[in-house]
Amino acid sequence: MEKLAGYGLMTPEGTRLVEEFHWIESGRGEPVVLLHGLLGAPDHWEATLAALSRGWRGLALRLPIFDLPADDLSIRRLATHVREFLDAQRIAPAVVVGNALGGHVALDLALRHPDRVRALVLTGSSGFLERSFSPGVSRRPSEEFVRSKMEEIFYDATLVTPEWVESIRALVNRRSHALRLLQISRSAKHENLEERLGEVRCPIRFVPNCGHGPMLGQPAAFAEHVTEFLDTLPGLPTSVA
Repeated sequence: MEKLAGYGLMTPEGTRLVEEFHWIESGRGEPVVLLHGLLGAPDHWEATLAALSRGWRGLALRLPIFDLPADDLSIRRLATHVREFLDAQRIAPAVVVGNALGGHVALDLALRHPDRVRALVLTGSSGFLERSFSPGVSRRPSEEFVRSKMEEIFYDATLVTPEWVESIRALVNRRSHALRLLQISRSAKHENLEERLGEVRCPIRFVPNCGHGPMLGQPAAFAEHVTEFLDTLPGLPTSVA
């Protein structure tokens, strides 16, 4: 599994056209792009990437939630970042798998750039985690608050370790990060795309009743769900057992 970072498109004059990208990838073949949620990270997809490596090229992209200026942070802006990543990698189109906020971003991408999305896999409804944390981030949430919210949203509460709770608490207690969490939470609420699902032209697979982060809580079952869906798409290779 290869970790990559700092890739961008440059003009001949040396002017940067897009910001840097940070991602993990594995395998070769048709591209499958994985988008994490609000407080997620590319390495949350490691089990999914391992499964994809048997027949596809999996790319877990880090969304620049804490890198963009707060006043430029929105679902649409994150979707533009994904499109620019596809441009940089010369990928068109790709299957896009999105968890929670990442699913919201994937849906926006599919609606505004249908030629870039081969199919969608959506899991973990966007907005639940955002609503859960938004009231707390403005008042420096305690360890107990963070733990309780994390245990609410994950299928397997044993995933919520003291170390993970502390890392999330430290993150949201940083003022600059808290402002971005509030901004993207507002954007997720205002840019609700549920009523536009019927406009999506590509195949969509929803993963119901799986908790907020199935790639962590049920990694093997989730990976199987994704690869089985990929096997149904015309023109894509099937996985190698």
